Amino acid sequence: MNGAEQVLERAEPPAWVREALGGATGRGIRVAVIDSGWDRTIGDPRVLPGISFVDPEDDFALGRNDDDRDVLGHGTACVDLVLRVAPNARVVPVRVFGKQLETSPGTIHAALLWAIEAGVQVINVSLGTRLEYALHPLYAACERARRAGIIVVTAGHNANGWSYPAIFENVIGVSAARFASPYEFRYRAEHAMECVAWGADQEVTWLGGERMVKHGTSFAAPNVAGIVALILEAHPGSTIEEVREMLSRFALPSIEPPEHDPSKAGER
Repeated sequence: MNGAEQVLERAEPPAWVREALGGATGRGIRVAVIDSGWDRTIGDPRVLPGISFVDPEDDFALGRNDDDRDVLGHGTACVDLVLRVAPNARVVPVRVFGKQLETSPGTIHAALLWAIEAGVQVINVSLGTRLEYALHPLYAACERARRAGIIVVTAGHNANGWSYPAIFENVIGVSAARFASPYEFRYRAEHAMECVAWGADQEVTWLGGERMVKHGTSFAAPNVAGIVALILEAHPGSTIEEVREMLSRFALPSIEPPEHDPSKAGER
């Protein structure tokens, strides 16, 4: 089995992708996935060379290098989820996790700034923090992305509580529930985590191409990032407000999803 065969197949796009977005596939869109990197044993040319902000000797020390290899599986799953929805997009893995699913706000901040300068159109952030001192620098980085026309999609806290950057108004915050397709989601304009996407009992691609069932907002956010990539292909240069308006049009009827508390990538 080669790398291309190890990733999960794309679900059939719904009518709104074919009709409202002209069958968009993410072509011409680059998505930065700030996470644990990408498993380079999976040979997928859509995953571009990435970067790491993790010091090889200390998971919590900032150290820029070219080692984007995933040793955890979390980032590989998120990258593949984006590409299942937007198969002709290109993904840039930005590694902020080392040997464990914990990192520092300074590392996240540096990764956001790098992704903005790299000229991507979408940034997926499947992690968060509740540390107060992280608020201002992370908000400033997300605002810089917004002003550059970059859409930041970020996972909310799994226990439906607050975390940064998901609650910022300059990002699209995502919570998780059970859906039948990665294209299905709900949109709640009155909530900080405005999108509810598939993140419960979702099959994902893990290290070595192994398929696993995972739960959590970490795996809901990449579905929305993929949908945003489709929107930006069909409507280049759309602002976050315009993307929100289209998300609200394409969403399922809004109801409150059942609460859940799956495991979440850590914070420090």
